[in-house]
Amino acid sequence: MVSGVGLADGGDGGDGGDGGDGGDGGALAVIRSSTAWRPIGVSPALTKPVTDDWWRGDKWPPADWDTPPNTPWGITAASRFPRRSWAPYYYSLGMLGEFVQTTGPMNLTWNQISLPTIPTGQQLTDEINELIQLIDYRPGVMAEALMQRDNMLAYWCGMLMFGKSSHPWTYDLMEIALRVGQFQVMHYKRMANKANLADNEGQGRPRPSQLSPALMPPIEVPGHASYPSGHATEAYLISRCLAQVMPPAASSPYDSADPDSTPLQRLAQRVARNREVLGLHYHSDSRAGRVLAEGTYGILMACPTIQNVIVPYAKAEWIAPQY
Repeated sequence: MVSGVGLADGGDGGDGGDGGDGGDGGALAVIRSSTAWRPIGVSPALTKPVTDDWWRGDKWPPADWDTPPNTPWGITAASRFPRRSWAPYYYSLGMLGEFVQTTGPMNLTWNQISLPTIPTGQQLTDEINELIQLIDYRPGVMAEALMQRDNMLAYWCGMLMFGKSSHPWTYDLMEIALRVGQFQVMHYKRMANKANLADNEGQGRPRPSQLSPALMPPIEVPGHASYPSGHATEAYLISRCLAQVMPPAASSPYDSADPDSTPLQRLAQRVARNREVLGLHYHSDSRAGRVLAEGTYGILMACPTIQNVIVPYAKAEWIAPQY
């Protein structure tokens, strides 16, 4: 979790946490990535002994810090961990427990969302042929697609310029949407293609390049099934959540007849389509990802913490002047 690359396709679009906030790579990784490394060793005493002209080794805290008549250092009145010291990545993980216990509209729960049927026969052949036609567009989208693989959130942050420091609650909402999307998509990928209701899990839909050697994806195929698209699920869920808090400019369509012609929706579409251009997903994967995102959105918005804390505070960040 030290960098975004490590988790890039593990969640099919997940960013690698908060950089140095992960620290799963051992002590050396923490040293390299942390911005607040504070080693304390044994140093010369800060006060020269009265009777000697040499400095003794000292430690932290000082050896005599609590020896009478010295008074031990006191402690503060802090009663809990500061909310703003929570790394968004870890806070978003903590929200998963609340999400799975929340019921959305029409009493929908997290594992009851119905997805479209996976295409077969001629429909599948048509999808493969479409992906082959998209190969010519790979050079034009490669840089963008690679960045969206490793750091998807940077694109939403670039929309109206915000980040963890300027809009912390908005960033928390975005991270929560990303993490919930990752959780959801892995469950539904695992359950796809069930042979019968008695199966504990399905086998998952094969990736397009398992079927057609003509596709030859330019990057490594992620180590999980194809349907639904994780990038599509995460992107559409992020955009739906941000539309609740960002200014109208981010969610206003330029074409009154096309509700998808908003900056947020167009960005989600680009992220999903780029994965098709790379030959990693069928178009039906992207469609299913959007359906999953829509169902997930209603449940996520019903979470008490999202409804009563995250969204109101995030909205306020866009109302108050930013200095």
